Amino acid sequence: MDFEKLINAPLPKIPREMSFTAHWLAVEGVQPSIPQNPTQADQRNQELLPKGPGGGGNQTLAAASGADNVAVKPLIKHVLSRELQIYFERICSAIMSEGNDDYRSTAFQSLRTDPGIHQLVPYFVQFVADKVTNNLKSLPALTQSLSLVAALIDNPSLYLAPYIPALVPSVLTCLIGKHLGTPANDGGPTTHFALRDYAASLLSSIARKHGASSSTLKPRIARSCLKHFLDSHKPFGTHYGAILGLTLIADADGVRALILPNLKAYDAVLSEGLRDENRREQAEHVVKALMRALNVLAREPRAGGKSNGFPEGEALRERLGEVVGEVLADRIASADGGEQGVVGAVLDSEGLA
Repeated sequence: MDFEKLINAPLPKIPREMSFTAHWLAVEGVQPSIPQNPTQADQRNQELLPKGPGGGGNQTLAAASGADNVAVKPLIKHVLSRELQIYFERICSAIMSEGNDDYRSTAFQSLRTDPGIHQLVPYFVQFVADKVTNNLKSLPALTQSLSLVAALIDNPSLYLAPYIPALVPSVLTCLIGKHLGTPANDGGPTTHFALRDYAASLLSSIARKHGASSSTLKPRIARSCLKHFLDSHKPFGTHYGAILGLTLIADADGVRALILPNLKAYDAVLSEGLRDENRREQAEHVVKALMRALNVLAREPRAGGKSNGFPEGEALRERLGEVVGEVLADRIASADGGEQGVVGAVLDSEGLA
């Protein structure tokens, strides 16, 4: 540098006075999103800066000092003990092993009760996400992945709230995924419905335990399920999972507000599926899911609705058809003894009773 230019250069701005403040760097191992903490993008940019003499962000000075090929190291390294690494490998191997049910049961029991595995939770979350993403054609792999999530949720020693946003997409994929499993290997085209039932119950458990700590958890799940339910291009398996998810997550209020108003329009999709020999069995599962949703309304105490005096025969079918469509109207009206509770709940919800 030219010493004369340095002397004649204008003085730099006076720096701000030094001050101190406190903030949370991490809470339960998770970095909160506050201005004082660097974002992931900032960290990635910082990792790419040259290190060592001549570093500090000035690549020109780094090159001049011969430090342009300095090895880059991450700022923070998550260190696991050798014991935890072995535990993680053994658990994952046991869960995905075939033909060794005792080994797998022992692994799940350990996940439910072991109090010292909190450091491994993000690794298990990533493991589940990878298995679900890469094994959509394997029902056993998807089922074991859901069982791993269930075991983590059942462990009273783990604080899972920060990891719920990362867990929900994997469970939601098993609920409303477009094509799950391989019918030729799984024993038929309807075997995936058991997996969707399991995913729905697990999602309901997650929402029940962590819904209070996250006000957006239930609405986001319900919004995703409703979107797939209203998409007529999705297969019946996806519709089944979406209906089941809405029923268990939103309960009677969700059925009344999200499912019931769309049944009349959905009747055309349902009728077409029941007429198709290849899709009839799957359409029947959807009918059962919708009847289950309507029964949730029937179990809710009604205020001011009639408990009897409904029309019978064709008159009843016609009134129900105006609300739920012809397919469900026939099922409700032709049930043994009549589904009086469902009839009352449906007609009350539409102000027709």
